Amino acid sequence: MRHGWKAVAGAMGMWVASGCGVPTQPEDMDVTQARMASQAEPLEADLPRVPTEQDVAWELDMYPTVGVSALPTLNLVKFWTYERFIINGDKGIWTRPELERNLLAKAEVDECFSSIGGPISQPPCDPGTTPKRNQAYVWGLTLADRSLWFGTVANTLCLVEQGFLGATTPQENPYWVCEFGQSQSGTGDFRPPDLQRYQLNTGVLSSLNGSLPGWAELLRRTTVGLRSAGAQDGVVFLAGPSLIAGINLFAFHSETGAFLGATNLPQYNNIREWVNVRGALYTGVAYSQVVGNAPGGAVLRWRGQRSTNPAVLFNFEVVGQTDAEVANLVEHAGRIYVTTWPTFLSGGAPSPLTARFMGVWRSPRLEQDGLDDDDASQWRKVWDIRDYEPDLVAAATTGGGAVASFDGRLYWGTMHVPFLATSVALGAHAAGLLNLDADGSGSLDWLELLNTALGTHRSTSVFQSDELGNQDESVRVIYGEKYLPRYSPLARGYNIAFNDFYRNRLENPEPRWGSSGLGNFFNAYTWALEVYGNDLYLGTFDWSQVARVGLQEAIGGVTLPPMAPPAIASSLHSVEDARRAHHHFLRVLNIAIPKEGADLFRFEGRNKSAVAESLRGLGNDTNYGVRTLVSGRKALYVGTANPMNLHPDGGWELLQLKKD
Repeated sequence: MRHGWKAVAGAMGMWVASGCGVPTQPEDMDVTQARMASQAEPLEADLPRVPTEQDVAWELDMYPTVGVSALPTLNLVKFWTYERFIINGDKGIWTRPELERNLLAKAEVDECFSSIGGPISQPPCDPGTTPKRNQAYVWGLTLADRSLWFGTVANTLCLVEQGFLGATTPQENPYWVCEFGQSQSGTGDFRPPDLQRYQLNTGVLSSLNGSLPGWAELLRRTTVGLRSAGAQDGVVFLAGPSLIAGINLFAFHSETGAFLGATNLPQYNNIREWVNVRGALYTGVAYSQVVGNAPGGAVLRWRGQRSTNPAVLFNFEVVGQTDAEVANLVEHAGRIYVTTWPTFLSGGAPSPLTARFMGVWRSPRLEQDGLDDDDASQWRKVWDIRDYEPDLVAAATTGGGAVASFDGRLYWGTMHVPFLATSVALGAHAAGLLNLDADGSGSLDWLELLNTALGTHRSTSVFQSDELGNQDESVRVIYGEKYLPRYSPLARGYNIAFNDFYRNRLENPEPRWGSSGLGNFFNAYTWALEVYGNDLYLGTFDWSQVARVGLQEAIGGVTLPPMAPPAIASSLHSVEDARRAHHHFLRVLNIAIPKEGADLFRFEGRNKSAVAESLRGLGNDTNYGVRTLVSGRKALYVGTANPMNLHPDGGWELLQLKKD
């Protein structure tokens, strides 16, 4: 079945698309660590990279400080590049790897690229063509019966650019190619996902695609990607959003690998994670239609058993309902806690006025038999992103990241699709909800767009809580911002200042350990949290390499995509202004680009700040994301996100990390 490339990319974009000075030491910090923290010099650490004002003076001179164009852009540049690290009292993060790395498997070359719009051939590749790896992410990963089971998604970067930013001009550089509508595939950059099994006892990677009967193969070919994986009682599920409607699920025998069945559930349109809790398997979903006061998300419990009868195999019960799409789940303190993604009413454009904001929900207390349908309406929202975030647009576009239970506390992070908040802010301007036209010219020029991009930008924040939802709850941002940029009606744009208007909304606003992104502006997602041994590991999405390559492309004269979709281009002075703003966004932040590649951090206790296991993609800096983490008895398993489809090191990787 063939679908128009624009429809495919649009669907993909929807789914892939998370007082100054050093604060006083917290009362529960151990004495040794407090002493080490007081002696820490951030400039000597691996993160953050803190330039001085002298370092950035040549950039700061570019922005007017007087006249009608005197937007607070200069304030925002200074804030993001160095002021925040001083205000938040960053302790610094050092790299101290403890785990031995072993590459288990990697995406194979599956096409040969000739030129944009040129013929597509299969490997081995002839001279004059470039080997291409389309499969980009280990999107869903689970461990069952000594095997790792996972599903992929292909060419994610291209599809997100087209779906979110409206990019249609093909791109080609040494790292990636995006052909968009010029591809001879007939579906743009979309390729069907792979279903894979890696047997730990033999070291054999097997594709499960060939085991699918014809009707199930058609289902695979109309699946955006396999975003989630879970296993229970001899059954493995791989599931993800459909290109057409609903979610697609595939089930396998966990011991033999035999195909058991597949189905489409049209009432849901996304599925991100599964969790095993006290002998039961749960997953979170998003409802396809959200109208009125109807719930936006649900928690499902698998009530089926291993069978080839679809009615038995795919038997799910709704045991929880939330206002927004359920993202990640964990058991903590006798309950299930979930993070959610912002959800908007069906049929309308994303708007901060109609958003159901990201939050943390908790279930009723778990009884011996777990949750059932009587519990569905008893879930409670115990935290909302607006408890922290002062800007409505930024709050409406913040996604709930990974969540974990560690050392008696609940941890969760945030996700921020680059430039998504900028796009929503521009849409709000076009709708008359915001006025971003600082000079009153009737259209937005490049400086006004740059101001909006810097003002709506967010790096991932990480939170920690005792007793969340109880009377004695305490919520602390451990990596975040004391002050955040927000829209100022007076400035007719975004600004930052160090007063109550811009302060975060927490009772204790001081970040415990440091700034958002764990000191890295480009760390946009807390993508994975997993306990292994006695430590908590946090994996990020770090888009610094994409930014650096984009900057080099701009310097070389290549046209960057605009920062706003064509649908709201009527508010802009010109599309060229949007491209120029994108160029300057990357240019001013070039001074803050850290080590490229995804970051993997380690927390060794609830009163200890993060140390870095890796800041360079676990040995491959084209791995821009630690997408999935699964712990076994003797090892931690990692699935990476790597959309660099032309680079020799591009494509997903499956790694084993273990202590010596």
